[in-house]
Amino acid sequence: MKIEDESFTIYEVEKIREEMLQANDNVIDMSGVKKIDMCAIQLLCSLKKSKNGLSIINANGDVLSTIEVSGCFAILGLRHG
Repeated sequence: MKIEDESFTIYEVEKIREEMLQANDNVIDMSGVKKIDMCAIQLLCSLKKSKNGLSIINANGDVLSTIEVSGCFAILGLRHG
């Protein structure tokens, strides 16, 4: 599933949550996301726990930095590079 919004924040969390729970896809493409907040990161952690094999791909440097500062980088299975 590709997140189409540039912002993945508290305002988009409920919509994206519903889409992910209904989707058969366990891949989240974040190539279009430029901004993420802690509510969205918390949702990603929850989805990672409930959807076995969830992968996050194409997150840009700013998004990865925000996730890393949150302390959830390893929880989400992300790697540098």
